Amino acid sequence: MNDEIEKQEDTVWTEELLRQRRKRAAIMAVALLAFISLFFWVTLIKLGANIANRPL
Repeated sequence: MNDEIEKQEDTVWTEELLRQRRKRAAIMAVALLAFISLFFWVTLIKLGANIANRPL
């Protein structure tokens, strides 16, 4: 187990690896924002339909 930790510490971040990492992070950020906006719009639409039917 100690050898595994040493191998992880010896990882050299090349420019290509950093570029791939940034690309994955950007894709995850876009996916997360899309998911959040989907929940927002579905909630807004569902509440919008019920607000018109509420007693005043």
